[in-house]
Amino acid sequence: MNDCKVGRPFKLTDRYVEFMAVVRYLFSMPYRRIEDFTRTLNRLIPKIPSADYSRIRRRILTLNISLCDSIRRSNGPVVIAVDSSGVSVHKCGGWFKRLYGGRKRYVKMHFAVDVKTKEVVAVDVTTNDTMA
Repeated sequence: MNDCKVGRPFKLTDRYVEFMAVVRYLFSMPYRRIEDFTRTLNRLIPKIPSADYSRIRRRILTLNISLCDSIRRSNGPVVIAVDSSGVSVHKCGGWFKRLYGGRKRYVKMHFAVDVKTKEVVAVDVTTNDTMA
């Protein structure tokens, strides 16, 4: 990651920046909200570094993100694992729901990963309104 790089070494790995790019794309988040997201992750898991919005933006723009490259190059069968995790959605800290009542909302992210190369092949996001 830092090979042949001039200047200060990167603290954020390319995979972590790719993850932030996917989160930004899926949830249409501005870079400052991604900065808050990294700070929250840092509070939950202290080993994950937080980053400011300008560094995140520069790193996302320098990455060449292309999904499914390894699958196109492979000749044989590909084993894919599918997993999904739910994320609860809160607007305004949940005070609006406490004040006026309402349903609990969540977003579910579905990932399809190539088992051999550990690359994300497909990503889909659904809400609790979606029927299976």
